[in-house]
Amino acid sequence: MTALLKQYRKEIRNILLLALLVALLPYLPQAFRFAQSFTGLVLMIGLLCACVLGLSLKLHYRIVVMRINQENQL
Repeated sequence: MTALLKQYRKEIRNILLLALLVALLPYLPQAFRFAQSFTGLVLMIGLLCACVLGLSLKLHYRIVVMRINQENQL
């Protein structure tokens, strides 16, 4: 069973993302109206900044791990 899950991991992820999108579809009009307000705009900018910060930290730690691995190989 685990081999089957490993083989179709990407397809299962895509199906779950599609199901989540369909479940959230009725809430999109209200979300767009909220995003047009000042509070919604500030929250969207905050979420965007958090994503950028998180991705840059993830990249930084991957580089650190790669450097540690290179030093261990020498």
